[in-house]
Amino acid sequence: MGSKAGKLSVVKNKVRGLVTKEIKYISNLFPYNIKKFFDPNLIYSQNILTFLNNDYPADSVFSPDYLYKLTNLLAGIELTAIGANVHSFNAKDFMLLADGRKFSKKNEKSYTLNLLFGDIFYSRAVVYFMEYGDFLIFNGILDSLKEAHKNKLLFHQQLVEAINKNIVEMIEKLLDENLDLIIGINSLLKASFIVGWALFADCEKIKFPGSIVNKLIMIKAYNDLKEFFNQLPEEAVSLKRLKEISSRKNFIKDELNDIISNLEPDWLRVNFKVLRRSYL
Repeated sequence: MGSKAGKLSVVKNKVRGLVTKEIKYISNLFPYNIKKFFDPNLIYSQNILTFLNNDYPADSVFSPDYLYKLTNLLAGIELTAIGANVHSFNAKDFMLLADGRKFSKKNEKSYTLNLLFGDIFYSRAVVYFMEYGDFLIFNGILDSLKEAHKNKLLFHQQLVEAINKNIVEMIEKLLDENLDLIIGINSLLKASFIVGWALFADCEKIKFPGSIVNKLIMIKAYNDLKEFFNQLPEEAVSLKRLKEISSRKNFIKDELNDIISNLEPDWLRVNFKVLRRSYL
């Protein structure tokens, strides 16, 4: 199969093919733009494969049997991520709350199209996790998904209060005091790193690079927040001009570069340098 890079390309192409097939099939159920919720860079898969080094027995990783299992695991995580993205809090509903116009009981109990498609993707992801067959990993991913939803609700509740007052300083304070919540919103992302480390790394020789992982998660979180604020209507113009997010991201990016440059062993440093490009 050639070099490790070539083999990994084969894995990613197989995963991308599985996810694309699912998107096409589910899109046929109802006209809905699902592709915007899918990252074609397969960031969750990349996180897992980052811990795979050149010395790992190629026959065991890329044998037909394990390759089948691995691609199903990766596809399951990518489909779960799509479901989580579809379930994300959208700016329109957010501003309804921020304006003090509470949803009626009927609307609160209605089953929206976003909820439907998110649940469909979760259900399809389970099929792929079952093919992988490791229920510890499956349970870990479920726990990370629950944590992500919990942290998202808590953080959005505080954002509503800040946006309702339209005070930039309050938003900046919110970002300062809720780093754990912001990281928790991306629990599934962190879970993918943990899965890769548990599957491929020699845990006695390689310590889980928690500092690097958290900084990568923060960069993604700030990217998501920036996109969210850009979607806010003109009446929240002061928030749309919030510069704090970009400056925080740039600061973390500089820190991340320094930490990765000192990472050992060499192969892991190279892998994280490659992964960093997908986040930046």
